[in-house]
Amino acid sequence: MRRQPVPDPVENLDFHVSLSTVCAALEAEVCNGSYTPKPPTRFLTEKSKGLCRQLVIPSVRDALVLQALSDDIWKELRKQAPTGNAFYAPNDQKFANGIGGHIAEYDSLEAWLKFQKAIFGFAETKKYIVVTDIANYYDFIPYEHLRNILADKASVREHALDLLLFALSSMLWQPDYMPRVPVGLPQIALDAPRLLAHCFLFEIDALMVNQKKVEYVRYMDDIDIGVDSLSEAKESLRDLDLALQTRQVRLNSGKTRILTAQEASSYFKIIENESLDNLSDMIDIKSALGISLSQERQQLSNLFSRWKGDGTFEHGNGQKILKRLINLSKKASFAVTATRIRWILAEFPGLRETALQWWREGKKPHAQIHVLREFVSNGHLVDDAFVINICTSIVSARLPFSNRTKAIVREIAGHIDPRSPWGFYGRIWLLSKYAAPKEVFRVIENYTYTWGTSPQLGRLVAGVYPLLKCAGINPKKLEGLLARSGQSAGREVLEFHESLVSGTKGYKSIEGFLKAINPSLPNKATHSKFLMLMSIMQNPDLNDGIKSQLKLKHNTLLMDGFYRRLLKQAEAP
Repeated sequence: MRRQPVPDPVENLDFHVSLSTVCAALEAEVCNGSYTPKPPTRFLTEKSKGLCRQLVIPSVRDALVLQALSDDIWKELRKQAPTGNAFYAPNDQKFANGIGGHIAEYDSLEAWLKFQKAIFGFAETKKYIVVTDIANYYDFIPYEHLRNILADKASVREHALDLLLFALSSMLWQPDYMPRVPVGLPQIALDAPRLLAHCFLFEIDALMVNQKKVEYVRYMDDIDIGVDSLSEAKESLRDLDLALQTRQVRLNSGKTRILTAQEASSYFKIIENESLDNLSDMIDIKSALGISLSQERQQLSNLFSRWKGDGTFEHGNGQKILKRLINLSKKASFAVTATRIRWILAEFPGLRETALQWWREGKKPHAQIHVLREFVSNGHLVDDAFVINICTSIVSARLPFSNRTKAIVREIAGHIDPRSPWGFYGRIWLLSKYAAPKEVFRVIENYTYTWGTSPQLGRLVAGVYPLLKCAGINPKKLEGLLARSGQSAGREVLEFHESLVSGTKGYKSIEGFLKAINPSLPNKATHSKFLMLMSIMQNPDLNDGIKSQLKLKHNTLLMDGFYRRLLKQAEAP
């Protein structure tokens, strides 16, 4: 659940610490037929030009059902794959470690690299490469055909398929009170819909691999075919599109291209990928030997300028090259400039999260924070993802403890509209680090109509409980707001924090988590973990040795002046 696009204020540990009890109850519901998925949270992320993709964030219990079912069904379905040249895009997670032969296929990067290697092989052996994908693939998968394919390919029990499709269909968008149409898989940061979408095309894989004159490779709905003549290319596209039509989906004619071997090399950026491979190897070697990376940083700067100038990033796999450049820049500690981050955020919506990670991990993120202020003030925030990404990145970054920082963050927060659900989330997330707790509570009180009916926002409101407590705000006020809103989700988080503020049971249940370091973050800890540490520091039943040990573990976190100030408030008698 940490990979969902919105952070949870307690990282869902309230669910984790009572896992056995919750799972027993969930099992009983499933077995007696009373299980009903909770309404999911919906979240918009921009694709380009203001057009947005709708993502779904399921509840923890529904995510558990989906993941358990999809893992179990995949054990059967993976044996039925017609070719080893069809890859799917799983999450990079270790939920399925117990499934034999499953772990390697859960490495999404490795799957993508294998896909690329297969295409590069086509470019060397075939005269033409066909590049295509399926139009609005997830949105048009019909459940009737999907179930027939799954039932034919897997020997799993019917009720398992029924439950999986029932859970997924309940997450489809149903505007107002319109009837739900059994078409389309919800797009979730979990494996279940990706896996089903992958298996839906097994019949297509079988059709294409039986064509002896062509080479075929697929990565989800991205399809590439190597042929020796234009006539073979057109015949393959015709047969492929007709086969897809029998399942009520079609190829995307706007993205379909027939490339010569030379054009394919340019489209797939083979030369650029080789350059980045060599550069990555050199960075690894020099880093291991402790040698300066100044030459590699200069090379990265030159590549950014040259490839931007000649339009490399604008066509074919150009955005993937840009993403590799950004990731190599982070690896080499090559700092982002204001000009580059402004350009990436404006022109490449799909790389905004990657660019913001690059910014927040830099040594001087305050030098470019004015760029983020520009974006929130000029109307560029048309999707939910950009709002959340900017706010979470600013909170994760280590900014100097100064009046200028406070002023610019408050200005950014002021441009984010708390009347919208994700605007409220972003503003509270920002203020909970950079503003006084009383100001956080004032926003909560003034916008109860925004968060009162949303479980996700209710959890956020309850998650700032330790800040309010250390500021002398009566906890009964927060409890009253949650009670009047009927916020059971918020109440669960509140009870979790109360268990950390008094007694020792709550601390012992998450002791290992609290002591762990998050090495990928500038402060080596998430904001959610800091909020939990705030509760621990206010617990009179824990001895000073435990608290001192936690502070020592998180000494990097406490080098952040804003966190250090808040923690001192929590420790004050």
